Amino acid sequence: MNYKQIISDAWAETQKDKSMIFWFGFVPALFTTPVSIGYIVYQYFAFRTSPIFNSGSHESFLVVMAKFIWNFLVLHVDWTLPIVLGAALFFVFYFLYPTFARAAAIQVIARRKNGQSATTATGVKNAFFAFLPLFEYHLLINTFSFFAILIEISFVLNNLGLEIFFMLLPVFIIILVFSLFLTLFFTFADFYIVVDKLKIFDSMRKSIHLVFLNWKYTFLITVLMIVIGIRIILQAVIIFLIPFLVLLLAGFVASVTLQITGLIVGVAVGVIGLFIAAYLNGIVDIFSYTVWTHTFLLLSQEKELSARDPVKTSE
Repeated sequence: MNYKQIISDAWAETQKDKSMIFWFGFVPALFTTPVSIGYIVYQYFAFRTSPIFNSGSHESFLVVMAKFIWNFLVLHVDWTLPIVLGAALFFVFYFLYPTFARAAAIQVIARRKNGQSATTATGVKNAFFAFLPLFEYHLLINTFSFFAILIEISFVLNNLGLEIFFMLLPVFIIILVFSLFLTLFFTFADFYIVVDKLKIFDSMRKSIHLVFLNWKYTFLITVLMIVIGIRIILQAVIIFLIPFLVLLLAGFVASVTLQITGLIVGVAVGVIGLFIAAYLNGIVDIFSYTVWTHTFLLLSQEKELSARDPVKTSE
């Protein structure tokens, strides 16, 4: 297996179809990026007001934020319905569309790799059949995901204190190790669901089997995981930079001119930053899908030899 060739071909393939980057990368990132930004900002203020860094704080930031939202809605009753409907619509798309886009992208990439003529519409059509089991699988596996566990750790730190955290630390370490193993073993479950249309537990079982059979390609899987890690690092950097730049610029403009002008400029810069971040994340997402899809197709087509299968020798 030529690792460099797989990554090179995946990058070249990613650059060919801008419509797939837009619909299956950029658009879902418009929903996931703001949520990630909100989570990072929340964690920042939650740690600042937690007993760890602020001994005088007796109220968690979550409670403070909930009270602020409630008071805002009480004071602006006319805005309540539009805000609630807008938030509900946003989170419906946030929970559903990224998974649908992932299924559609994998369909297009796999079909093109096998020589079929596949368009964005082809991916959308076939994604409908894989969306529901893929969504159920993600609901199941995300419960034990690395980032879900980090969220639980941060919750314990912010609300229960260091004493409880250190008490639960061995449990967290075991769960984190378990989560990393699950991530590795279920690497190809998505592709069995989308490409082969297998059921959830059959896909998980075959993914574990495929990883074990190709243990000599562990280095390849590690490299690909690093590629995913680069995406996460890139997203984290962008997530930290966007609110910082927005607040910095808005504060500067507000200090030298009217407050409303600073607010408008800050919002404009924030929207532009969001679009740039979403586009970059979209490119990296499609590239990641392509790398993993090509790897899956290559490894899964190799037939496992049993003890009874003779090896053909050239005469």
